[in-house]
Amino acid sequence: MSLYRKYRPQKFSDLVGEDHIRDTLLLAVCENRIGHAYLFSGLRGTGKTTVARLLAKSANCQNRVELNKVKNGEPCGECRSCKEITLGKSLDIIEIDAASNRGIDEIRELRDKVKFAPANGVYKVFIIDEVHMLTTPAFNALLKTLEEPPKHAIFILATTEAHKIPATILSRVQRFDFRRIGKADIIKNLKMIAQKEKLSVTNDALEAIAVAADGSHRDSISILEQVASNLAEISIENVRNSLGLARSEEIIDLISLIAENKRQEAIKIVGEFIEVGVEANQIIREIIEILRQTLLIKISSGEVSFDQTKERIDDLTNLSKKFSALELNKILSIFIEAGQLLKDSPIRTLPIEMGIIEAAELLQVTSNKIQDANKSEIRNPNVEENPKPKIQMSSEVQNSKPEIKPKEIIEKKISKPKIEAESAGEIKILDEQLWKNILEKTKEHNHSLNALLRDAKPEGIAGDQIFISVRFKFHHDKIIEIKNREILEKIASEVLGYKCIIKCQIQERKPASKIISQPANQQEDLERAAKEMFEVEN
Repeated sequence: MSLYRKYRPQKFSDLVGEDHIRDTLLLAVCENRIGHAYLFSGLRGTGKTTVARLLAKSANCQNRVELNKVKNGEPCGECRSCKEITLGKSLDIIEIDAASNRGIDEIRELRDKVKFAPANGVYKVFIIDEVHMLTTPAFNALLKTLEEPPKHAIFILATTEAHKIPATILSRVQRFDFRRIGKADIIKNLKMIAQKEKLSVTNDALEAIAVAADGSHRDSISILEQVASNLAEISIENVRNSLGLARSEEIIDLISLIAENKRQEAIKIVGEFIEVGVEANQIIREIIEILRQTLLIKISSGEVSFDQTKERIDDLTNLSKKFSALELNKILSIFIEAGQLLKDSPIRTLPIEMGIIEAAELLQVTSNKIQDANKSEIRNPNVEENPKPKIQMSSEVQNSKPEIKPKEIIEKKISKPKIEAESAGEIKILDEQLWKNILEKTKEHNHSLNALLRDAKPEGIAGDQIFISVRFKFHHDKIIEIKNREILEKIASEVLGYKCIIKCQIQERKPASKIISQPANQQEDLERAAKEMFEVEN
């Protein structure tokens, strides 16, 4: 017999991690307020079918009246009904697998059985597992029975996907949501089983099994049985080899290498994991878990919300010092996305390698920005590097007004902003029609980017570089984002017929020039020049 069947709880007090459900059902049994229909929903292996059987056992226990006097509601486990239910031989407990009996004919047959009184107990209990698998006609056939069942019938519906249950069914049942079992509760239960089975299991091994079970009691017991099949003593190494798990210490080393921009070494560790049989999804899972724990330590004030040894906490604390909270958050997003790409990747390790490179690049860019900021802080912005000597002008020179020609005013007003081209070549004006074509194609791909570009101004083109300027920093930052820049460069390359690079800058805001009084004979020339200037700008 499998261990999870051997150690299935036979009393409500044996349940672990579902106290809210246990207490509610025991109170209902004690006060004889047992409902006619229940819905148990939750993750696999959390005890839905087990609790259904316990409720059926308590409801039909022949010693329930005497037990109610002490107000505990537990089944006695000794009467004929309790023993038959424990052995799975009771005629009053009917279990149906809706995954293989999902049609209307099966539900009609169930409705016929409901009419008959129980053979030995007080209630006839119908447990329908994976009830969300029923067809729509089958649900409709079940609906009337749930609405007006016989007094001796109890329906218990179990499902892992409660959102697929029709609202008409939900409105006629009492719903109980089974929670994911905590790691501490799973470890406690595994220790009890290991002690009874005379197995020697280290704490690290129990922790690894609990993490791999992902909140499922049944999965944790199955894993323990799998690892202990040929071993009397179980270590963390046995669990890792059996399940293909990665070493947490090596995962911490991998993340440290990312922080140090040692991409090749980090990717090499991933290759070593694959060589010893660790699955790619397990590597991603371990990376995400270590990053999560590191982030929690980073933002906490010394207290952590997860169970770990003191040595592991120290390792994670040292790792957290290499990142900011924002960097950890972004790197987490990178590897979560990499995990989603794993199932479609033709190469198992490719999404992990891409994630390592992207995370290292992100940290490198951040580091460069910090270094640039530090250099600028060293330099005093209030002191000019090459101060120009002040020249004391005579009163005659100060009072004299230089003659300004209209042509000079126009050239000053319409002068282009300074552009620093990375490649040699003269900066030429970008054809207006080409720019319109770029805007139109951008609108087809990304409306938000098109809206930003409508406020931008093409300054010119030099070689393979297109220079544009915007008025606001927000527009500049959004345009140069990797995703937006790649779209814009792709479209510009298609329009111009060769690969282009987009260079975006913020327009310099010059203070308004002071009005200089001019002689009367120059007034008309100035007005004409100003008019031409605004026509050029518009």
